[in-house]
Amino acid sequence: MKKILSLVAAVVLCATGAMAQVSVGVGYMQPNHISTDNTLNGFYAGVDYNINLSGDLSVAPGVFYSRSFGTRAGGTSLFNINGSATYTEDYVGVPLNFNYGLDLARDLRISVFAGPTFAYGLTSTAKYDASVAGISGSTTRDLYANENYKKMEVLVGGGFAFDYAHRFRVALGYNVGMMDRDATDNGTFKRNYLHMGFAFLF
Repeated sequence: MKKILSLVAAVVLCATGAMAQVSVGVGYMQPNHISTDNTLNGFYAGVDYNINLSGDLSVAPGVFYSRSFGTRAGGTSLFNINGSATYTEDYVGVPLNFNYGLDLARDLRISVFAGPTFAYGLTSTAKYDASVAGISGSTTRDLYANENYKKMEVLVGGGFAFDYAHRFRVALGYNVGMMDRDATDNGTFKRNYLHMGFAFLF
């Protein structure tokens, strides 16, 4: 992860004399864990640095923090057992998006973007709550304590954005996990997510 951050910093430094624009954004995300079929909710916040390459083509390296969370219910009526699992995950992501923009009007610009995102899991926990015949209890598990769950992942995605007056941006995109994070041969574990958000441009 340190090498990835160093690469992003090098790109930014090399573009010191080029036309560039900083954006700070926040938004909603909806991760889906392939194979477990867990759909979570979440949010993200971060910054990117849009560097003009040629004409309407640009590249935007960035750094973003995200958190996702959700509850999955389960149980069985046979033994009067009810339960649920609440998942919480934190990530730092380094996107490197190439984008192409066109002016629709004087203060309105549309752009399409695509590229990889390198993400690293900071925390991943599951809190299990269960009740048996009226007796309840809970336990919390660190999912990264199991070495079979890889923290590093690479995603590829794209989307589109609208800029207004060169100061405000609304964006919508989708990322697809490319790496199997399950180190065993029991299945495939990948994370895809929809994201939409708002950013200020400087």
